[in-house]
Amino acid sequence: MPLIPARLQRLPRWPRPVRIALATLLALYLLYLLAGNIFLNTPLFDMVTNRKPDKFQLHSGPALTVVPGHAVLWNVHVRVQANRTLFVFSGERASAYISLPALLRREIHIPRVDAAGVRAVIRQVDKAIPPPPRSDRGWTVRMDEIHSDSVRSGEFGKLLIAGKGQATVGFVKQLRGGPAELLDSTATFDEATISLDGTTVLDQAHLDARASFPRHYRDEAPGRRKLGILTAELKVDARSQALRIDTAGAHVKVGTIPSTARLQADLAMDHGGVLRPGSHLVWRLPVHAGDHATDRGLLALQLNVAEQIRLQARLPKDEDTGSEIDADLHIAGRTIPFDDLSDLLPRTSGEVRASWKFESLNWISELIVRKPWFRLDGGGLVKADLKLANGQLAPGSTAEVPQVVAIADVAGVRMRGDAHAKGRITEGTTPQAELKVEIPQFRAAPTDAPDQVLFDGRAMSLDLTGDARLKELKEGVRARLRFNDARVPDLSRYNRFVGNDQLRLLGGTGLLSGDVELDTSGRIGTGKADLRGEGARMQLAGVAMRGDALLRARIKRADFEQKQFDLGGTTVRLQDVRIADSTDAGWWGELAVRSGHLGASAPLNADAVADIRLRDAGPLLDVFGERSAYPRWVLGLVDSGEVQASGQLRWRQGQLVIDDLEAENARLSLRGRLDIGKPGKRGDLYLRWGVLGAGIELDGENRQWHLAGAKEWYEKQPRLLPAR
Repeated sequence: MPLIPARLQRLPRWPRPVRIALATLLALYLLYLLAGNIFLNTPLFDMVTNRKPDKFQLHSGPALTVVPGHAVLWNVHVRVQANRTLFVFSGERASAYISLPALLRREIHIPRVDAAGVRAVIRQVDKAIPPPPRSDRGWTVRMDEIHSDSVRSGEFGKLLIAGKGQATVGFVKQLRGGPAELLDSTATFDEATISLDGTTVLDQAHLDARASFPRHYRDEAPGRRKLGILTAELKVDARSQALRIDTAGAHVKVGTIPSTARLQADLAMDHGGVLRPGSHLVWRLPVHAGDHATDRGLLALQLNVAEQIRLQARLPKDEDTGSEIDADLHIAGRTIPFDDLSDLLPRTSGEVRASWKFESLNWISELIVRKPWFRLDGGGLVKADLKLANGQLAPGSTAEVPQVVAIADVAGVRMRGDAHAKGRITEGTTPQAELKVEIPQFRAAPTDAPDQVLFDGRAMSLDLTGDARLKELKEGVRARLRFNDARVPDLSRYNRFVGNDQLRLLGGTGLLSGDVELDTSGRIGTGKADLRGEGARMQLAGVAMRGDALLRARIKRADFEQKQFDLGGTTVRLQDVRIADSTDAGWWGELAVRSGHLGASAPLNADAVADIRLRDAGPLLDVFGERSAYPRWVLGLVDSGEVQASGQLRWRQGQLVIDDLEAENARLSLRGRLDIGKPGKRGDLYLRWGVLGAGIELDGENRQWHLAGAKEWYEKQPRLLPAR
């Protein structure tokens, strides 16, 4: 039997050149089939495609090519990073055809990619890859259609869309700093679930999206500015989850729960970030908020676009909590400034009427003051009726907190009490914001010793005023704190501020009034404080005394944070004073500070030049020694009438230094300097009556008298303080 059947032998034989050509083509095809599949399924493929793995990576499982220029890949994973934006795409299978002739013109042209089981992730990363400078020298990548009928999910930052999706995307990008273009691209999802940071927001969702942007270089529209050149359409019809905010525990819990409400949107945006007229959105959102997330009702949000953008929100009043929202805002124009969304504010006008019980009201003080020296502590109901004109709160706007705990920290003292706060916007060169906080009862204590009451009282008021423009309010607000006749239960509690064994407050009660103005940080201010002490007991330089005191502190400038005070103009008057064991309780004295500075942070320090009036010179002599040690002519002058005096004082780390002390009355003249510290007392005193004079040199318990040449002796003694 012949090897070749007779029928085949009768077929015409092709010419030899044709047979050679066909055999060559077959051999080349078999060679391509072998080489192409070896290339796709070995590390050679990774070596070629992943030459810059920090910018681009393509990995796959098994791969197959049968037709030149066409390949099918399974388990595909693509990673691309541009600047700080990371793109990750994965698919169960992808097939693509590359145009081989396009390679001759330095173009990678893939007319179509068909993918299955696609997942996409786009997010920001910390480590940036600097983009190359603008250039037209790179290869061009053109992918006309990347299509999938089985998109599983898309993740955009914290936003995740998962469901049954279809998408067709096309783009053109010139590498190495060249221009990019997003071709007309579409995406559709059915039965989708949309979540934000792991919390479901919408489900049973149907989405239709379309987007494109024109050819441009990166520096023409970087980052978010790319949204400004986007042409896009979005339609959404989804079931909305209910918002749940539970404040019952130590930490606020925010989540969602199923509901039957819906979100419907039909939005379109043209090039330039301009919303298309007719765009609209309606979102009905059930709200559960407060302790154990009680039902607050159905919040209706609505957006409509015509010649301008209109935003409306309405939440019916809840009788149990008082919650209510009714807002109607208009935004001039239709442009969205994606590079700075705060630019929408100057274009916004309208009204907002709201009442809401907040679990924390700290945000109110954060709007007003730069540092948290003042705050509304805890929660409370806020009632607001706001009018906006071109992004500014307009006159006639009001806000009220009927009951809240108010706290003010000034110079290490914390004042607190139940308060009523009311704010309003008034007319001015620019509208002015006023917040009045009335505190019917209050108490004050050191911030580090809250149980040690320094004073308590009634009717404290705190008034804050400033520019009502939101950007300027926090920078220029002024505060005024006032109270009258607060009760001081024990003067000895103020020893923590004195910080000196040479001056000790032993007891007594008093009444304190204050009127202080502060800047927005609560740091710099001016003001006054009056303290009337009754039955005050104190010890000064070893001399015990008791009586009544009146301190009128005048603060020309204060740095409450650093506890530095300018006390020029301050006066102190001691009345009905009894010195040591004396039975005479009629002595008095008054000190008026010409210029003075007090540093109240530990350790206490002070400098002052003061004028002094005394009923008599007795206490001055007592400091230098017992009266029995003085000459008889000195003792006869002690009670010789009112003494006018002046002097320079310095207080440092428990040490009191007095210099340039000059005192005299009709009969007696006195000059002295004194250093009182922990080691003891030392100083010099010169007394004169007519032609009689005496000098006393004090060194601890030792006293040396200088009767001959007393004046000359005194003038030769060194000063204790620099002359002023």
